[in-house]
Amino acid sequence: MLDDHRITVKVHATDELGRARIVRQLRTLPEVRVVRDAAAVEILLLGRHDEDAPEQLRRRTRESWAPLVVVADELGETELMAVTEYGVRSVLWGHRLTPRRLARAVHAAAGCCPPEPLPKLRALI
Repeated sequence: MLDDHRITVKVHATDELGRARIVRQLRTLPEVRVVRDAAAVEILLLGRHDEDAPEQLRRRTRESWAPLVVVADELGETELMAVTEYGVRSVLWGHRLTPRRLARAVHAAAGCCPPEPLPKLRALI
């Protein structure tokens, strides 16, 4: 039996359609394996109507030591505070999610590569 060196990823979501969308994108990545039990990286999908987002973040970080990546439609001030408080590794916007961005976030969370650099800002004149 060959060793499987892929990064294991577990996806958490209250919205099963949203979860299926992320799992489908993850399965296109040959270096990632989606699992339902303990994983090297966890992804939490926060939908537009998830009013308990800070509690979901708190629960995820309390129940697992795995680095956490958040995929969100939008984040309010309370959610942004929770993201920084609970050490989320990456935040991806659901409407801009691509397999490449997802792969970069998973690799960065797993410690396989540095996070993508921030874009250079041009001075306003």
